[in-house]
Formats: sequence, C-alpha cells, structure tokens
Amino acid sequence: MNKSKVRKLTKYLLIACLLILSFFLSTVLWFPDKNEFWVTRNNAKMPVWVKGNIDSGVFVIFNHGGPGSSGTLESIMEVNPANAQYGHKSPIKILEKEYAVVYWDQSVSGLSEGNADPNDSIPNDFGDDLSAVIDELNNRYTINSTFLIGQSWGHFVATNYLSSSSSWQSNQNKINGYIGYKGNHAQQMVFTISREKMLTSLNKKSHSEDVNLLEKIKFYSSREDLTDLTDFGLHYQYIHAEMKVAGSIFDRIYTSVKASVFSSFNGWAYSSNNKKTISASKFMHWVATNNTMENKIHRIEIPTLLLYGRHDLIAPVEVGQHILATISTPDSDKRLVVLEKSRHGAEYADIQLLQNEVIAFIEQYRQKP
Repeated sequence: MNKSKVRKLTKYLLIACLLILSFFLSTVLWFPDKNEFWVTRNNAKMPVWVKGNIDSGVFVIFNHGGPGSSGTLESIMEVNPANAQYGHKSPIKILEKEYAVVYWDQSVSGLSEGNADPNDSIPNDFGDDLSAVIDELNNRYTINSTFLIGQSWGHFVATNYLSSSSSWQSNQNKINGYIGYKGNHAQQMVFTISREKMLTSLNKKSHSEDVNLLEKIKFYSSREDLTDLTDFGLHYQYIHAEMKVAGSIFDRIYTSVKASVFSSFNGWAYSSNNKKTISASKFMHWVATNNTMENKIHRIEIPTLLLYGRHDLIAPVEVGQHILATISTPDSDKRLVVLEKSRHGAEYADIQLLQNEVIAFIEQYRQKP
C-alpha cells in the first residue's frame, strides 16, 4: 500500500475515532445550566429543560407522547413526525421565540434516571409527576401564565393532571389553558372509531393493493374491542401502514446519533428507557385497555384548544369532537381545529395553521403584563 493510501486511510480512521469519541462523551457527560434540572418522584429522576423567552413569564409545558418517547429530544427535533421524515424541528419550537417552553421526560422515558419500574405505575402517577414538575418550575421562576400541551400520549398525562390526579381540582387553578394535540385518553373509544375507518378503507381495496388485505379484514371484523396486548400491537401496525407513516430504522438511528453528538441528548439512555417501557407488559396492558379517564375528563373547565388531523387513525378527529362535547369548559372558551391535510401530526400548510392557532390561544388567555 503506497504512502498516499496509508495517509488517506489514517485520516478516515482518525475521523471515525473522533466521531465515536464525541458520541461517547456526549452520551455520558451532561453540562446543565440553571435552566436544565431534575425533578425526583417515586424512584424516578426526570430531566426538565426550559428554553426560549423565560422573561415573558409565559410558560408552555410540553408533555411528550409515547409512552416512552422524549420531551428533551422534541426540544431538538420532531420525534414522531406524521410524514415519518425525521431530523427537522418540531412545530412546537416556534413558541420559544415568544414564550418559555418546558420540555420534560416522563418516568422511564427519554433521559430519565432512577429505579422506577413501569409495571409499578398507576394512571395517576403521570398526573402527579407533572404536578411535581410544575411545583418545581414555580419554585425556580417568576411565572405569570402556565399552559399545557398534551401531545398524543401526553394528552393522557396532561388531562390526568387536570381531571384525575390527587389534586386535580386545585391543579386547574394553576393553568391558564390546555392545548390537546392529536391526543387519546380512552383506547376503546379510539379503537371503535379506527376499526370502522379501517374496515371502510379495506373493503374498497383489492388484494393487489394490499397483500395482507384478507388478514386485516378478518382481524377487524372479528374484534369489537381490544383486550389483548398482542392485538393492540397488531392494530397499531396496521393503522401505521394504512397511514403510510412507517419511518426507516436508519433515519431513527441517524437522528438519535446526531442529537447525541450535537446536544446533551443521550441516545443510549433514550433507547434503554424506551425498550424498558414497551417491554413492561403489565404497564402496556393498562395503557392499551384502561378507560378510567373517560369518566373523568368532563371535569375539565379551563380554556381548551384541540388540534386533530383529518386523516389520523391513531387519534381520529372524532376523539377531538368527543372531548369538545364532554369537557365542562364554556363553549366560548373551547374549540376544535381540524388539520385537514394531516395524519398523526401537523403536515404541509397545517404546520403554520397549528402554530397560528396555538399562539393565538396563548395570547388570548395569558395574563397580560
């Protein structure tokens, strides 16, 4: 091998070693500032990142999806984009220009630490965890207005805090408004709606369009509810395929590595926590089958903005319509915005619509200086 090739090979090896070292250091070292801190509750140590315009006194708390996703990663890029194209900024980040946006990772999610076991969780734990985060924020900052965003599974977390957790009545007094974004709180209702949509769509197809057509029709024709965790997983596999939102493993790994190298995000911790959560069968069973929130969500009385994608099968727009009709918020203080071109998350021109609606809602209900 000539000297030129040796030098080139050495250069590539050095670059590879530096990248590996950067990734390693970024995933084991964390240099937090005063706006990055931990909240501890029930054996879970949960990270909180406050970004944006803290001096505004308006704090918007983002409750991530999953279960098992990450608020800290959402602060860097969109974790679960509807189009499955990873690596771009979350539509929520625009709020940082005017407000303080709070990203936190739930127990056994994202960068959370501690000895918490998902199988030991009960539904109210998530609302009480959020309560602990809000209390710590109020201890650290001068806050004039507080808003909650409940994204997907985060809707369950936020509405549990508002209507079911141990201090739900006083909790509502601390919140100026709730923003529900593509959220579910009762899986049976969701399955009933999605099942009918799937059957309608599948019965219009031919076998050449979907090689698993008969298998899917049989699945939905033979089930009126979901009580089995395996069936729950199969249902989500089918609706993801129907919406064509399956992202590649390479994209997921690449974005996680990129975030780990260029920020305080820890890809190893995120992957480990996610695996621990989704493999906790007892926990995932009650996620799939627990419908207790259905009898409590009517307690919500604060201003509420709901945003749902017209083509979403994970959180169908009918869920938003049901919430709108069920909560006790006065009609003048609640509204549903349908994202007409979107699936499970804002897409295309709906991104701008989402941002405009959220900002207008916050401006309407924030405490004016």
